Amino acid sequence: MSAALRTENLSVQYGPEVTLRYPDLNLEAGVALAITGPSGTGKTTLLHLLAGLLRPASGAVWSGDLNLNAASETAREVFRRRNVGYVFQDFHLMPGLSALENVELGLRVAGADQPRQRAREALERLDLGHRVQNRPGQLSTGERQRVAVARAVAHRPGLLLVDEPTAHLDRNRAGAALELLLDAAAELGATLIVVTHDPLVADALPARLELGQEMAVVGV
Repeated sequence: MSAALRTENLSVQYGPEVTLRYPDLNLEAGVALAITGPSGTGKTTLLHLLAGLLRPASGAVWSGDLNLNAASETAREVFRRRNVGYVFQDFHLMPGLSALENVELGLRVAGADQPRQRAREALERLDLGHRVQNRPGQLSTGERQRVAVARAVAHRPGLLLVDEPTAHLDRNRAGAALELLLDAAAELGATLIVVTHDPLVADALPARLELGQEMAVVGV
């Protein structure tokens, strides 16, 4: 099986003195990877690089035969729309749309079939069936995070990138959110990459990349 996602010599420059350098990754389709490490070690930045949201100072990100860093902005956007589900730490929900409409919009942009039904099903799995008509401003922080998780998985992407999916959830709902992510990735054969400080999440994933002074890669 060819690698679904690989990186080569990635680095990011912050000003003249700070450079983040990342170990190379070579991930097969279906791998579930936790990215851990102290704040300031570039975990979220790495997610942005893998999604093609950020270009590195050096190196490359490959998804199959596509070099994201050499691709045009249009090609990168098409790649994200069709292949990437992203849960941002600050959610990025549309404030004027209901929870259902936020998830449905992502499905429509991706060209998915039955967007309304699939959006509702994803929300119901995260115990939000009674909140589908509420807008983000009417939801708690934890509820908004669950809407963001539902939106990321509803269009069945091949690559799931998740930034702190359980940060604002209680243990029961954190477990439900994690289960949804793992189930969606397993069903699709998708690659799942999760940035987390939560031991529950890190321990549930079979591979781990620990960012820090040693930049150790464990289990990949």
